Amino acid sequence: MDSDREEAIERLRTRDPGEDTDPYAEIDVSELPEWWRKTKEEFEAYGLRPYRPPRFEDETLKYEIVDELEDRFGIEITFTSIESEYTEEWEIRIGGEIVAYVGRYRSPGGYTVYEIESDDFIELIESAARAR
Repeated sequence: MDSDREEAIERLRTRDPGEDTDPYAEIDVSELPEWWRKTKEEFEAYGLRPYRPPRFEDETLKYEIVDELEDRFGIEITFTSIESEYTEEWEIRIGGEIVAYVGRYRSPGGYTVYEIESDDFIELIESAARAR
C-alpha cells in the first residue's frame, strides 16, 4: 500500500461520524436495493458514518455480483476473516469451504475494496461452483 493511501485512510479513520459528507443527499433512497437501504438504516441507528457498500477493484458493487452468483448456482458466498487485521487477506467461501483468499482495504472514499476485479471474481466462483 502506498503512503498517500495510508495517510488518507488514517485521516478517515480518526474522523467522527458527523464529519462525513452525506453520500445520500442528492439521491432517492427508496430507489436503492433493499439490502442497501436496510444496511444504511442500521448504520444510522448506531450513529455510524454513512454506509458505503463494498466494491471490487473495478468499482462494481460486491453485493450485486454475489447475489446474482448465489441465485444462479444455489450457493452461499461469504467473505470471512477471523481476528481480522487491516492488511490481512480474507477468505472467500462457498458453503463454508474456502475457495480463495483476497486482500481488502478501505479506500479514501470510505469504501471497503476487495482486491479482485469483478470479472475475475465471477470466473473464480463459476469455476469453484462447477467443481462442487
